[in-house]
Amino acid sequence: MNQEALEILGLTNNEIKVYLFVLEKGHSNGTQIRNNTKIAHSRVYAALDTLIDKGLIIFKKTPKGKIYSALNPEILENLIDDRKNKILEYIPILKNLQKKEKFETDTGVFEGFNGFKSALYNLANECPSNETIYIIGFSNQAYNNKRLADLLQNVNKISIKKKHKFKMILDNSENTFYKQRKEEKISEIKFMENGFKSPAAIDIFQDKVYIFLWDENPYVFTIKNKNIAEGFKIYFNFLWNIAKK
Repeated sequence: MNQEALEILGLTNNEIKVYLFVLEKGHSNGTQIRNNTKIAHSRVYAALDTLIDKGLIIFKKTPKGKIYSALNPEILENLIDDRKNKILEYIPILKNLQKKEKFETDTGVFEGFNGFKSALYNLANECPSNETIYIIGFSNQAYNNKRLADLLQNVNKISIKKKHKFKMILDNSENTFYKQRKEEKISEIKFMENGFKSPAAIDIFQDKVYIFLWDENPYVFTIKNKNIAEGFKIYFNFLWNIAKK
């Protein structure tokens, strides 16, 4: 029998061996259990004691000593509930630890199309309502990809609902994405002419930077750092001031 399921319930290796033997053989005394499980004398009785405490094994006293038997395996459901309740008790404690520990810089990487998708939805969901997002967009060749265009359109629905504002720099007015953004009427857009190309899209808001790389295997790099985000905003404003409407 695969013992992993019982390990998940918090049983030790010795407890599992003892429990399975008693369950299979029925009424057993300590000597029978020890001989068949090959566990040392003291450890067998330690395992029996904890199994009794957990309500999995019971015993009765006889003139020849204790006889052990296993309860209906459905009792294991109680162990599941106990472990779940213990975990639920610790979640608030863990959350408090998370709040107390402040990271000056937090980074992340999302890989593949599903990772790219998760990053976009994460951005839209974590960006507060009415917040401005500063974007240096992909060059047109990336937006021509229908899979990416459909994904962006779906994510934009969240931004529209949350009333996000966008200041966006694109390569030129022929950019496919420009038409979509223009229709949504939530973006202020300027263009970088004269062959400007951007293999990555950079989204900046508050203290966060998302760098999207659209390729055969898409990547997204995220940075949470106030100073770095401010640096990217300065870079954005530099391009914004030389871009054209």
